[in-house]
Amino acid sequence: MRNSGPLLILVAFLGLAALALFWLPRGGDFDQSPLGSKGLQLWLEAKGISVVRSNTHVNRARSQISLRILSLPMSNGEAAAPAGEEHTGDAALENWSYDAINHELPTLITMPKWRGSVQRDGIARQSDLVDVTGIHDALDKIDPLDFRLDRHGPGFEEAQPGLGQGQPVKIALYEAQTFDRASLPRRCHELAGMPSGALVVQCEDNPFVYLLSDPDLLNNHGLALADNASFAVSLVTLLRGADEKPVYLDTAGLPLDSEKPVDEGRTYERSASDFKRFFAYPLSVIWGVLLVVAAICFWRGAYRFGPALPEASANTELSKTAAIDATARLLRLSGNDGRMTGQFVLHLLADKAQLVFGPGAGNEAGIERLFQRLARRDQAAAKALHSSAQALIDRGHRMTRADLHRNLEIFRKSLEQDDFRPGRPKI
Repeated sequence: MRNSGPLLILVAFLGLAALALFWLPRGGDFDQSPLGSKGLQLWLEAKGISVVRSNTHVNRARSQISLRILSLPMSNGEAAAPAGEEHTGDAALENWSYDAINHELPTLITMPKWRGSVQRDGIARQSDLVDVTGIHDALDKIDPLDFRLDRHGPGFEEAQPGLGQGQPVKIALYEAQTFDRASLPRRCHELAGMPSGALVVQCEDNPFVYLLSDPDLLNNHGLALADNASFAVSLVTLLRGADEKPVYLDTAGLPLDSEKPVDEGRTYERSASDFKRFFAYPLSVIWGVLLVVAAICFWRGAYRFGPALPEASANTELSKTAAIDATARLLRLSGNDGRMTGQFVLHLLADKAQLVFGPGAGNEAGIERLFQRLARRDQAAAKALHSSAQALIDRGHRMTRADLHRNLEIFRKSLEQDDFRPGRPKI
């Protein structure tokens, strides 16, 4: 039996590949993680609000969107961000503010709350919260005044904030993060809040910029709590107003164009990050499967899965005949054809004896009984067969070619006179 070691190694390799492709967390898939915005997109589209997403290769124009939603970047980098689409840096805040004023574009900026470990583990814990001090440093870039955040916990906080449209909905936030009302500048006012603090703030010097204190009101993790999803739709509807253009979920933070670019199909400079997209999920699964298949084909290519099956055609018989002819010719050339003939006669008589008397009769006694049976039917033919067979068996290797041929002819003709089928002897 073939060594099963390579097969066990292959099975172990396939198991590890399955774990890597399907069970291990996909840290780079930010949009599908608890902190992503895929759920918000689906929820808005279900309510009839069209959504477009950012693309580093396509510049969006103000004329194409009604509301822009961004997330505040942090200089210390501890807050989670989409892989490959990180914010462009500290200058992005100035660009956002300029775009909002210049294009009169409503812009919602959400504050950071969670570390990147939530994206990797898929679980939001108290230890995964971003330090509020780091958020204050980022807030100082928006307004140098004492604009501060508070975090309330442990546990959940519930409220029914109103947005001036219909009945207030119930929201729930884990470790709720709100703006400290006492720290808000006089020119800023609260649009929605909780008993613990303000949730949405707008300032008079830039009426198109809105600040959201807790991102759990918009991300995948928070939309599943209470009626947070309904609150998110109400907030988006309020901020975009009567404009029916799509909502822009911006994870790149690139500046907007005044008008739609004419040459959006131009050739862009490629980078290593573009090449990585070919190995991102779900393409990584396809590459993994191809790798496994190639490994199996390479390993099994030098082995056969079982013995070769006989070919069900006349070619098999032709091959046997050719092999016998070739073997006989080699024996004749080597001078051993006489010995081969003697063995052939002996084996043929043994086969005939077993055919007549049954299994176990293919010995010397069985052959003698065969001659006796033939003698009762035809004594002359039996004598000729016996003498020719005995001569071939005993002296075949010493006979000349003519004697060997003559004795073989006598033996053949004697065999043809009786078919050796079992039956009653002739009288």
